[in-house]
Amino acid sequence: MTHGVDEADGGESSVDVVINRTTAPAHHPSTVVLATKTLNQIGTQPGEPVQISTNNGHSAYAVTETEESTGLDVDPNELLTDIPVFATLVCGIGEQVSVSPASLPEANHLTVTSIDTTTTGVLERCSVTTGGIVDAVVHDEGIVEFRPDDVDDDEPAGPYYAGVEAVDPEPPARITANSQVDVSGPDIGEQQGGVLSPSERYGLYTTDLKTQSPNDELRAQLRERLEASLRDLRLLAERLPDDDIKRVFGDDDGASGTTSVATDVVALCWLGFDLAEKSPEWRVKQGIERALYAHNEDGEVNLSVVRQPLLPAAASLDRFRQHDLNTSDAYGTLEHLWAASDINPFELYDVTSEKLGREFALPPADLMIERLAYRAQARRFPAAQVMDVSTDDDLKEM
Repeated sequence: MTHGVDEADGGESSVDVVINRTTAPAHHPSTVVLATKTLNQIGTQPGEPVQISTNNGHSAYAVTETEESTGLDVDPNELLTDIPVFATLVCGIGEQVSVSPASLPEANHLTVTSIDTTTTGVLERCSVTTGGIVDAVVHDEGIVEFRPDDVDDDEPAGPYYAGVEAVDPEPPARITANSQVDVSGPDIGEQQGGVLSPSERYGLYTTDLKTQSPNDELRAQLRERLEASLRDLRLLAERLPDDDIKRVFGDDDGASGTTSVATDVVALCWLGFDLAEKSPEWRVKQGIERALYAHNEDGEVNLSVVRQPLLPAAASLDRFRQHDLNTSDAYGTLEHLWAASDINPFELYDVTSEKLGREFALPPADLMIERLAYRAQARRFPAAQVMDVSTDDDLKEM
């Protein structure tokens, strides 16, 4: 979609500023805060849309605010914005961008998907257009932020985030009080022959189990399912031919995803042993020794686990920057830093690229959206990612 960019009388077509970021409560989502002097230079009034362009060819649209409307101290050469706009621009804090007037169509209708059950419930009960998205801009495959002012007192404080599913007309488009906003539930894919039934899987995604009684029917069913699934896994391990196991965990196109899931399964089992005050180390060692025996092999399994308090995120980043880390150290450190909201995504991207290579560096825009989902879902352990796998084909004679 092509948007008209009109040069205002007596003003410049664009002005260069340095991008920054703020999460000040007075700053509304999908807007940018500019000094009044800067707006005058390009002939734009507060509340009108602008286009922000970077040197690398990326651009975003936003509605303008000023220091007078937000109470923020903004220099004429500076631009402040928040996650929905910032995530669209592939650039770092302190990078120079060009700001110019823009003409955007009004969004007649949009559909959003919230990222957690609390957000879904809040947005379905309140008028989303009174929650801070009026005079905002929606981007393609972007996110929008809601700050409802008519939620229940017992609800967690906002803001709430939702992903954009569909917009009419096509984005970028401006959201106003006339825009119709529909909230849809999370898209829960059906898994053929999964451990959970479709209704149980839906309940896990849409119900906050912590608010349910331990005797609640759903929680009881899930405990029974977990125990039954572990017994099924034992049967599969004993009876499934090696060729079939290799197909699941092998080198085909789906192996990396399967391996990530298997890592989460090990984490779940470890957590179960640990909460039950059994020795996770002994259980894992025994499992590997059984696998060796099943393949007519003998061996010694050495598993050393050192448990200590988690380092502060800033200290972990400093350690990451200063030292060459082996694969396991780097993986654990990255998991910590990915989830740490006080770590600059662009700084982390640069350090990861330098230490591990760009293939392991998560782009800043993707990381910021992942952090929103991570915070909302409050996962017990981070998502798994295969960093490196090495094998020794030479068997030592015993």
